[in-house]
Amino acid sequence: MGLAARTALAATLAWVIALALPGSIPDTYPYFAPLGAVVGSYSTVRSSVRNSARAVAAILCGALLSLVAAEVLGRDLLVVPVVVFCATLLAGWRFFADQGSWVLTVGLFVLVVGVQHPVQYALGYTTLTLLGGCVAVAVNTALPSLPLAQSRRAVHTLSTTLADQLDDLAEGLRRDDPPGPREWADRLRSVAPVRESLRRSREETEESLAGNVRARRHVEDVRRQHVTGVSLENLAGRVEELTELLVEALTPREDEVALPRSLRGPTSEVLTALARVVREDGDRSALREELQRLSAAEAAAQFPGDRDRQTAGAVVTALRRCLGALAEHTPDGSQDEEAVVPTPWVRPDPDLPVAPRLRLRAPGRWRARRPRRRTRD
Repeated sequence: MGLAARTALAATLAWVIALALPGSIPDTYPYFAPLGAVVGSYSTVRSSVRNSARAVAAILCGALLSLVAAEVLGRDLLVVPVVVFCATLLAGWRFFADQGSWVLTVGLFVLVVGVQHPVQYALGYTTLTLLGGCVAVAVNTALPSLPLAQSRRAVHTLSTTLADQLDDLAEGLRRDDPPGPREWADRLRSVAPVRESLRRSREETEESLAGNVRARRHVEDVRRQHVTGVSLENLAGRVEELTELLVEALTPREDEVALPRSLRGPTSEVLTALARVVREDGDRSALREELQRLSAAEAAAQFPGDRDRQTAGAVVTALRRCLGALAEHTPDGSQDEEAVVPTPWVRPDPDLPVAPRLRLRAPGRWRARRPRRRTRD
């Protein structure tokens, strides 16, 4: 709703400004100004500036390409495939990103629509689109957005998906006969799309702090969502690994290792306690106690071979890594003795891209370290 309102306001202001400008170009092509406002309207100030600049650069590139091609080849049938070919190549330039299609669009429009006055048409397209983009940036700067609600929903969706998957795994372990491969496939849920959605939402929220005059009141909220989101992303990776491990261990196959019956009950209790903690309606101490019981049962269990013992140990270690991911997400940042910090590990970074004098600060344990480059002798 906020983006739609800002886009409508920017387009209206750009239209009014274009109609008030002197000269024949604004009087002939005033509609390019609201078009530029629509192109430059994004959810954050930084993205508005970035995409407006890329769009204007792509428009200028397409216009110059058509003018030069028409001047060299004339306006016969040959110029159209040449412009389309060259514009398509230029549209793939990394600099233009998702605004590269404007090279091809403007290139054709200058050839076809602006055939009577190509230079005037190209100049109007470029300058008035730039005007609209500037208006869009000004509106976003004056009325900036901070999509905290969207990020909050993404965090809730990922936590719910992870908890549901953990409950399904626990239910499968409680059955007398483990589910078969097809039934496991029906029970499993894909976490990757939900995790990717959370990552994009978190990055957009953090980017919205740059140039945002409202950021000062919401820095702590963004910090908490950042820490929670990164921790849940780490936990999602551990849950995927745990799911694959349990599916392999419990799928009935010949000459393959399997999780003993004596460990399925304690493992299911740990999974249930972990799901409750992820939903924030459970006690971390209960999860720690269940994990300790599982560790004791794994140490006392009798295994027919070393591979079976290694599989059981891998399940316990995977659960400890899940606890380690949750430990970074606690309010005090404390680490449990039963927890294992998972690797590879992405630490929440408190130094988010915010406006000057609003740099987030946090204890040293949250400070991200850049990986060192390895050099060869």
